Amino acid sequence: MTPEQRRIRLEGAHNVRDVGGYPTLDGRMTRWRRLLRADSLHRLTAEDQERLRAYGVRTIIDLRLPFEVAHNPNVFAGANDVRYVNLPLITERSETSIESRARSVGELYRLMLDECQEPIRQTLATMAEAKTPVLVHCFIGKDRTGLITALALGAAGVPAETIADDYALSAPLTVSLIAEIRATLIRLGYDVARFDRLSPAPREAMISTIAYLHERYDSVEAYLAAIGLTDAQRDGLRRLLLE
Repeated sequence: MTPEQRRIRLEGAHNVRDVGGYPTLDGRMTRWRRLLRADSLHRLTAEDQERLRAYGVRTIIDLRLPFEVAHNPNVFAGANDVRYVNLPLITERSETSIESRARSVGELYRLMLDECQEPIRQTLATMAEAKTPVLVHCFIGKDRTGLITALALGAAGVPAETIADDYALSAPLTVSLIAEIRATLIRLGYDVARFDRLSPAPREAMISTIAYLHERYDSVEAYLAAIGLTDAQRDGLRRLLLE
């Protein structure tokens, strides 16, 4: 499907979309209105919020760092009818963090798989046990959100090529957002070399990430078991997504 067919159009966000309707290797399909992926929700209007509520969203998992959340609070953080959970996937930003060490988007994701295993486990366990639909987001909606979505789809049996296609849909939807962030960084005097290095969302980055996961950990299922996701939680991920 095209980005526009999957996209939930909101005034205050760029990259909100449903991952339903994807075929799996055993002939099933991922379910609509079960898992949404998104960029930051801090600019959502009242109408945007009501649209997500009407879509059925009941759990929101925010993968951003505490300073990101403090600077741009999620509009659902204090909601009574939607559960909001902040689970930072990358635990720090520094000169030695994985974002500083990664020379490419693909290398960033490989480092995340190897070095962010506990927050990945916490996030997937929360998804497996959450009230649905679940919305997972970070700031741009392609890196932290992209890896978590890839693992969830992989657990459901969606082929690597389809997972990469879904990941690549972020590229056309985030052009203006990335340009805005880049301009802000320049205005504040930051060196944008790292940002430029990690901004693209090439399909090949996700293909190589899944290939690395299979080479090092044998399979998505084996990786999830290795990081501590229980049998019941892995079953819960499949129930989240599958008909």
